[in-house]
Amino acid sequence: MAPKKASTASSAAEEPTYTHWLLKAEPETRIEKGVDVKFSIDDFEACKVTSWEGVRNHEAKKIMKEKMQLGQKCLFYASNCKVPGITGLAKVVKTGYPDHNAWDPKHPYFDPKSDPKNPTWYMVDLEFTLRLPHLVPLKLLQSLSTLTTPPSCTPYLTPSHLSAIANSALIKRGRLSVQPASEKFYEAVRLLGEEGGWEGLMPAAGKGKGKGKKEEEEGEEKGKGKPEKKATKKRKSGAKEEEEGDEEEEEEVIPKGSSSRPSKKRK
Repeated sequence: MAPKKASTASSAAEEPTYTHWLLKAEPETRIEKGVDVKFSIDDFEACKVTSWEGVRNHEAKKIMKEKMQLGQKCLFYASNCKVPGITGLAKVVKTGYPDHNAWDPKHPYFDPKSDPKNPTWYMVDLEFTLRLPHLVPLKLLQSLSTLTTPPSCTPYLTPSHLSAIANSALIKRGRLSVQPASEKFYEAVRLLGEEGGWEGLMPAAGKGKGKGKKEEEEGEEKGKGKPEKKATKKRKSGAKEEEEGDEEEEEEVIPKGSSSRPSKKRK
């Protein structure tokens, strides 16, 4: 007698439930339809609360629409820049709702296929919580992910923190611009960002000269952009990266869409 196949219900039950998230934004200038859609930690700290519009990847959209809940903690990641990494902390202050920017032909992240009566794209609102004293580079996390014992320079880390880093979506599937994060991974990043002391683990300045940001970001996805809510537009890590990270998805709009305010942020 052939063995019974696992039911869809039991498979779904095995999917972990996350309460922490990582969202990418691009801090360096990029022009879309005449709008600078960059969105840095400076922009986020200045505006305090922002909608995370412009995400044009279905997996990332689903996370915002169905999984992110009020009060949940988030890591703010600087993508597609010289030193990609986590620069700050945030929290969810509004759960998923339709990204109306997709219906505006003048908006950098307009999607002619999106219908207001049956919205394709969704966004959440995030509130700035904290700028980390030490930017936590992707390179550092990649290095720590290969260890089982914490380095002497980071006595605040435990083996469980290293395991969480090694098994994080950022390390295993870096390109998605909105991704889940375990509580232990969030805690590890927060400690690295607040305590520091790991600088000696990073390559010396000038070492590996000639490797551009493309190589530094290998394995990570450029985030989406989104128009900022002030005079400049904030850019959150964008569609192009998400497209590269998910070949089955339709082509995405690069940044995180614009908000009701004049400037645009790119996610």
